[in-house]
Amino acid sequence: MRKTTSVLTSWLLLTLTACGAFTQNSGSPMTPIPDSVPSKPLFRSTDELLTALGEGGVDCEVLRRREGGLDCMAEIDGVKVGSEISVFDTEVVEEGEIGRSITSRRKEPYSHTLVAAGNWYIRVLDPAYAPQVAEALDAVVLPPLFPLPDIPKKPRYKDLDSLADALDASVGCERREREKGAADAMTCVTERSEEPCAYLELHDTSAERDDALRLAISVPELPRFVVTAGNWSIQFCDRSLGREAADDLGGVVVS
Repeated sequence: MRKTTSVLTSWLLLTLTACGAFTQNSGSPMTPIPDSVPSKPLFRSTDELLTALGEGGVDCEVLRRREGGLDCMAEIDGVKVGSEISVFDTEVVEEGEIGRSITSRRKEPYSHTLVAAGNWYIRVLDPAYAPQVAEALDAVVLPPLFPLPDIPKKPRYKDLDSLADALDASVGCERREREKGAADAMTCVTERSEEPCAYLELHDTSAERDDALRLAISVPELPRFVVTAGNWSIQFCDRSLGREAADDLGGVVVS
């Protein structure tokens, strides 16, 4: 993991460019907030959000305050994680402006990972810990809008077991274990791995699938070889297994 000093340096540099992004995009068309973003919770101030974040189990120490937001540092699983918090006054800022700001942050050249809900979003410097921040606030993770390949509409699977059976017929899928807190995800061991080397997931919509794919490839510390099609995705820790499964299952590789 990166040292705290390097995290702080990256965070300060990206904060400056991100603020510039909002200014530069202020004249662009209004953009709807993504459908996956829940309408609540709403916060009247960054301090109110910060209190809720702490109550959710993520204590974030304020490092710097700025207009409309603040920057803080939290310790999650023993790692220092920097975050940039932005809260919008809905009596002044229209929903389309919030959506435009969210979209500009997720696009290149910024490619930020955000946690969002209601009238606010948080840019989490280390994408690996964005899910913990989202869980603390009943929000969603919005990964960078990385380009994805054309994804086949089929095959589709009615449940995880059907997907696991198809994988088992390809490279194996034994010792299946459902992921805690995830209704449509499981891990399994393949014929060429002693430890769980495949992470299977079903997705309700194409948008949710695409967000899951982008989040998986946005964490460089956790290399994954991802195969997807229809309403499913499988993350492999072994490239050769992934390529073989992609051919057998009719999926496409996301890298």
